[in-house]
Amino acid sequence: MGLPPTAGACENCKEMRRSASRIFETVDVLVTPTVPVPPFKIADLLGDQGTLRNKEQLTLRNTRPFNVLGWPTISLPCGRTSEGLPIGLQISGAPGEDATVLALAAAYERATS
Repeated sequence: MGLPPTAGACENCKEMRRSASRIFETVDVLVTPTVPVPPFKIADLLGDQGTLRNKEQLTLRNTRPFNVLGWPTISLPCGRTSEGLPIGLQISGAPGEDATVLALAAAYERATS
C-alpha cells in the first residue's frame, strides 16, 4: 500500500530538523536580516502583478526555513532604509530555546532604545 504522499515529506522534515539543529553545537543563536531585500512599496507591488509571487518568495526567503524547522524566531525593527522603510533583525534559536531568543531580543531592545 505504501505511505501517503505527505508521510515521506514529514520524515524528510524530521531529518532536516535534526541535521540543521547541529548548527547549535557551535553557536547559541543565529542573527540574520528578516528579509534579504528592502521592503517593497505597495505601489511597486501592485504596479506589476506579474512579479508579485516572485517578490513574495524573495521576501520570505529568510523566514520560511525557520518556520519549516520549527525553531523559535523573533523579528525586531533595527533601522530604516534611506527611503525610510523599516529593516528587521531576525534572531533564531535551537528548538526549545525560546527563552534564549526572547532574552537576546529584550537585551537588543534595551541597548538600542
